[in-house]
Amino acid sequence: MRPSLPFRPVAILLAAGFMTLAACERQPVEQPHVPSPGVGLETPAEPAAPVFDVEALGIPMDEASIADGKAIAQTHCAICHGLDQDASLRADAPPLRYVLSLYSPENLSEDFRAGIHVGHETMPDFVFGDLGMDVLLAYLVSIQETPPTAVE
Repeated sequence: MRPSLPFRPVAILLAAGFMTLAACERQPVEQPHVPSPGVGLETPAEPAAPVFDVEALGIPMDEASIADGKAIAQTHCAICHGLDQDASLRADAPPLRYVLSLYSPENLSEDFRAGIHVGHETMPDFVFGDLGMDVLLAYLVSIQETPPTAVE
């Protein structure tokens, strides 16, 4: 009887495996390069829109109020200032989406509420009332963007 015969193939395989492992030196694994966030992007990031403290302004920012403000802007402002992404139709009237970069929302609403003339010489005076001014301001805040260059 030969008891070592069945173990011989296993022993040979184990020896071959150990020899293969010994022959291979462990090479350090090179980690892939991961760029920092924002580095190497092909398209520049859009400028952030201005941030307003609507709680401090005390204006309603619900969808219905913004829609009401847009209706006021459509009726009274769009003819010169454009609406949403529209360009101004007058050189002396900044687009509505940039108007709060020129006037603080607090000052603009106070001036309109007080009936103080705001804007260029030929801009008509408007009386919106407190609620009208609040919803118009809500609409303006909702569409504001940072101007690409200084708006005059």
